[in-house]
Amino acid sequence: MDYPTITDRPVSDFDMTFQWFDKDWVRLFDAQIEHVRADVERARAADKLIVYLSCPISSRGGGHSGTNVDIALATQRHLLDRWGEEAWILNPANYQMESRAGTGLMNQHAERLKIDLEKLLKDTGKPPQGGDYMRMWTKVLVENGNVVGRRKVQDDLKNSGQYFDAYYFLGPRDVHRFFVKGQESLTAGIESYFARRMESDPEFRLRYSSALASPGGSPDWDAWELQRQEFLRFYLFRASANYSLGCHDEWNIWLMLNSRRRGAKSGGIGEQIAGYFEGRQLSPGAFESPTSAGYAL
Repeated sequence: MDYPTITDRPVSDFDMTFQWFDKDWVRLFDAQIEHVRADVERARAADKLIVYLSCPISSRGGGHSGTNVDIALATQRHLLDRWGEEAWILNPANYQMESRAGTGLMNQHAERLKIDLEKLLKDTGKPPQGGDYMRMWTKVLVENGNVVGRRKVQDDLKNSGQYFDAYYFLGPRDVHRFFVKGQESLTAGIESYFARRMESDPEFRLRYSSALASPGGSPDWDAWELQRQEFLRFYLFRASANYSLGCHDEWNIWLMLNSRRRGAKSGGIGEQIAGYFEGRQLSPGAFESPTSAGYAL
C-alpha cells in the first residue's frame, strides 16, 4: 500500500498547492519548520538582513546532490564575504536531507519525536520528495504575523514574507566560480573536481562506478563515460536555478509575495523583496514575470 499523502496549500491564503507525505513525515517536517523559523527569528532579532538562497539540490538532469550542496555552501560564503556581516543567508542545503547537516537535523527531530526514521523511509519506499520540501519552504518564506523582529507589521501585510529582504537565485557564474581555480578552463575545473571526488568520496565513487559493474563481468566503459559526460554537461552548461523545479516554485513565490506587497495599502513598490540572479539585481520586468511551475500542482 502506498504511503498516505496530502494535496493542499501549505498556507491557506497563498495560492500554491503541493502534494506531500502525511503522518510521521508531517511531524518531522513541522519540527524542521520550527527549527528553520527559530534560526530566521534569531537572525532578525540580531538586526540581520535576511537573504533566501534559491539553489538546485537534487540530482535531476545529470547533476549530483552532494556537489550541488557544496556549490550552495560556497555561494553562501561568497555572498557573506561580498555583502558583509549585516547579511544572513538562509541556505536550504543546510536543512534538506541531501546534506549531512539536514540529515542530522532530521535524525534529531526523529529521536525527540520517537519516530524510527529508518523504518519510516522503508515504509514510504522513498525519501521525502519535492512537495514535502516545498511545503516546508512555502510556510517559511510566506508566513509572518504582526511582529517581525523589532518591527510591527500592518494587517494587510500578514503572510507577505516579511522576514526576508532579498532572494538570490543561483546562476551559472556561481557554479563556475566554484569549479574554476586560477586560470584553468571550466572543463578542466569540473574534471579535476570529478577526479578528486572519485578518490575521496565513497558515495560519489559508488554512484559513478556503478556502470562498470556490467552483468557480463567486464567493465562497461561506454556507460561509465556516458555518466561522466552527463556530469560534465550539467555543470558546464546547465547547473543553475533555471534547471531546478524547486527554484521555479520559489521564483513564483517571490513574485506572488511582491504582488501582495505592492497591492497592500501599507505596502507599495518600495516594499518589494529584492531579487538577484548570479550576483546582479533582476530587471523590472523580471520582478513581474512568472515561470513554469516546479512541484506546484
